[in-house]
Amino acid sequence: MKSVFQFGAIAVLVGLIFSLLTAAPVRASESESGITFDESDVSARNVTRQSVSGSEGTKSTESSDASSANLPVDDGVDYTYERVCTAGAQDFMDPAYCVQLNAQCDAQADGVLVQWIEVNRNVSPPTRTATGRSGCLYPGAPPTAPTAATLEEAPIVITLTEFESQPIIAAGVFSQPDHFGLRNAHSNLYAVAQEQEFTFEFQNAQIRLRAWPVSYEWSYGDGSSLVTTDPGSALPGDGIDVETLTSHRYSETGDYLVGLDTLFAGDYSVDGGPWLPVAGQARVTSELHLMSIWRSERHSVAETCLENPQGIGC
Repeated sequence: MKSVFQFGAIAVLVGLIFSLLTAAPVRASESESGITFDESDVSARNVTRQSVSGSEGTKSTESSDASSANLPVDDGVDYTYERVCTAGAQDFMDPAYCVQLNAQCDAQADGVLVQWIEVNRNVSPPTRTATGRSGCLYPGAPPTAPTAATLEEAPIVITLTEFESQPIIAAGVFSQPDHFGLRNAHSNLYAVAQEQEFTFEFQNAQIRLRAWPVSYEWSYGDGSSLVTTDPGSALPGDGIDVETLTSHRYSETGDYLVGLDTLFAGDYSVDGGPWLPVAGQARVTSELHLMSIWRSERHSVAETCLENPQGIGC
């Protein structure tokens, strides 16, 4: 009798294990409406996916359709926030720009102006495209993934990338005498840059953008460089061996190519609205300027060239 009972218990246990192994588990994949925060980049995904599997394979119709009919479809497009005042900006960005830009988000304390970036996962590698629309982030208030309607209503922001894409005219580089200098003497080099304004269509809006030079980065071609807020200027006469804020002394003869990068600050107006600063400064490179450096020799002479046409220097 005892052996019969043991055999029956074992049979029940085996049956229970078999039923667990063959049962149709219901499995739901991770819902992806995730929102992650980062110090300078905040992402918000507009995706929610769910699949249901059973012993007869994936139920793609009937019950699964009924349970997922109201769920968004993953279209392969996500949206990411980037802080406007730091997106693509170099180290020389004026910190005051962040204060001015974030001042637009004054509905709550510590508001931060951000721009929407579209991430397209339908291509490899995924592409990132600025939507030209901005919003505000506030502490403790997670962002919501945008829709076509919210993107259309969001204010437009002109970023440094859009600023640099405009046809900003580079500064002209000049020297005295023209393209010529003497070894160990000051060669006067100077830049001529101008304030500029552009009008263009962007995200169905009329944009006015102003740009003006704020600093100059010189590369004199001999390994020397200079950064100044002064463009320099022409001098009376030939300007030879007169020290200026932008002049340079070459220690060796030869030909040198002088380079110049001019940094432009800018602001913009959307559809005639208030002027808003562009975060960062646009770097515009000028054409290289050739400098031929010669050596000079001094001789004492007793006669003029009229008196002695064959004399030194005649």
